[in-house]
Parts: sequence; structure tokens; C-alpha cells
Amino acid sequence: MPSFYDFAIVCQSLGQTQSRLQMAETVGTFLAKLDIDEAEVAARFMVGRTVAPGEEKRIQISGRAIWKIVAEMTDSADQGEDIFAAAADFGEAIEMTLKLRAADPEPTLTIRELNEKFAEIAAIEGRHARQRKLDALRELFARASAFEAGYIAKILIGQMRHGMSQALMLEAIARMSARPVSEVRRIHLREADLGRVVRIVLGRTAP
Repeated sequence: MPSFYDFAIVCQSLGQTQSRLQMAETVGTFLAKLDIDEAEVAARFMVGRTVAPGEEKRIQISGRAIWKIVAEMTDSADQGEDIFAAAADFGEAIEMTLKLRAADPEPTLTIRELNEKFAEIAAIEGRHARQRKLDALRELFARASAFEAGYIAKILIGQMRHGMSQALMLEAIARMSARPVSEVRRIHLREADLGRVVRIVLGRTAP
């Protein structure tokens, strides 16, 4: 079963091709390997959405907060300027920082688990909610490998930087389900959430 590490590998490959056709094919093939729940989530993650549209404000995790967490984890706050100068983007800066740990955890996260963790963070409310959210995020980064953490950070700030636009995702969903892209686009006119589009399309093609 594809893991979140596999998801990150796909994202990395997208950043290395300029072909829209190849990108749609790569993502469509990956989504087709997932069960319906994971495919719904992966489609959102791929375009930098942690949760369904309308729920984003509940996460309330900024790039600055992410950097502070990983810098504290690696005692590297004084290296921030050099790290960001060397990194291609924010996610790579987070990956580089966590590579400073004494040991890199084995990549064991699943797409489903990451989605559940994001939902848990979004659901934190009440007294000391912000600190509790940050504590939960720190636990997540402590478990993730540096490579995984880079893409977790990219999803959280909504900047994937790999060229997979919403329009291209619709083409990938069409390839995943062997449905006409015009049909997928019509569904998207009614359903703004790409995850819901995946669920509807897969529901129609299920045996």
C-alpha cells in the first residue's frame, strides 16, 4: 500500500518534469493505487490543502511556527539564514534542518495517518489551543523522516511548488478513473473540493 513517503516521491518527480501529460499520468496512476479514502485525501494534499475547503482556518499553523519547531528540535535557530539561502523552497529548508538530527526516523507515515493528525490539530480548541496545536505538530515532525517532513510543511503552508495545479489535477483524476475529463470538470463545477470530486468519480466507477 502506498505510504506518505511514496506520495512525497511522486511530488518530487512532478517538480522534475515540464510535461503536463506526464504529470497527469503520474498522479493519475498513483491515485489509482489508493483506496477511495486515501485517494480523496491525496488529491487535496497534492495541491497543498490540509483539509477540505472551508476548514483551513482551523489548522492555524504558520510557516514561522513550523520553522520555530524544527529549529528547536535540532538546535539550529542560528543557522536559519544559511539554510534558507541554500534551500530551493520552504519545504526543502525544513528537510535540511531535520537532517541535522542525530538519526533520521524510518518513513512509516501513511496518507491516512497524516490526514487524521491534521484533523486532530484542526479540532484543538479552548484553553491553550495554540500551544497544544504546536505540541501536536512537534510530535508529528519528530516521527517523520526529513524527506517526509519537507512535504508535510509544504502541505501545511499550501505551497507545493511542483506544478500540479487544480486544473491539472482534474486531468489526473480523469486518468485515475478512466472517465472523460469533461465529465470530471462538470463534477468540479458542483464540487469545489477536489477530494469530493475523487470520491464521486470513484463511486461511479466502483463495481
